[in-house]
Amino acid sequence: MFRFWLHFHPLLVLPVLIFIFSVSGGFIHWLQCHSPFRESFRKYALAPQIFATTSTLFALFAGFLLANLVAQKNAALQAVETETTALLALEVIAGRESESDALREALRAYAEAVVTIEWPLMLKEKSSPEAGRALLALIETVRNLEGVPSSIHGQMVSLVWRIADARSDRIAIVTTHSIQIAWTGLFLLGFLSQFAGGMAHLERWQPNAAAIAVFGAAAVIALWLIAIQDNPFRGPFPVSAAPMENVLGAFEE
Repeated sequence: MFRFWLHFHPLLVLPVLIFIFSVSGGFIHWLQCHSPFRESFRKYALAPQIFATTSTLFALFAGFLLANLVAQKNAALQAVETETTALLALEVIAGRESESDALREALRAYAEAVVTIEWPLMLKEKSSPEAGRALLALIETVRNLEGVPSSIHGQMVSLVWRIADARSDRIAIVTTHSIQIAWTGLFLLGFLSQFAGGMAHLERWQPNAAAIAVFGAAAVIALWLIAIQDNPFRGPFPVSAAPMENVLGAFEE
């Protein structure tokens, strides 16, 4: 399933879903009640229990998808917290060392690349090559520091690798699209439930249309509330860039 509509503003995602389920519902209603095949469908009318089965599967699938997205958001929060904490710890250590100007500059360059370049790209599910290069420069700077006691240098190396791991986790969350299969399955179950709901009311077109419309409205509401949380770095309650901005502010003081 194409994911471009998930990049829209939350208020624009809603009309997209309304359009999709209105078109599918209208087509199913026409097919079952007004098309040349309506008599054939009446021979295979389904009991309401079948609709209950498909709608329950839809609800379970939606619940699992929402739980997955909530877990992703928690992982994103943890990654940002780990990254900023390690950056601040490196800044504190750098302030104690006389040979630290290059390190502070590398820290500032990386934080600036993340805040100004990479964070906006994460809203589009992309990473920044500039931030990647800044991270490599930071790692190289830490590795080549001279005049630093070995115990402190080992701690600095550990911190910079923690930053690299946290960034990798943060980027993986927004660039991995394995959840796309789940979205496709959820839409297919939604269309199947619309169809099953209509098949339980073939005797008159008004109940048929009502059953399809009611489920379509419920599906739109559920999918909208899930879709606006698809990327933890956008939506109404995104993972904020404020911690990284505070780190950048500390480096610029």
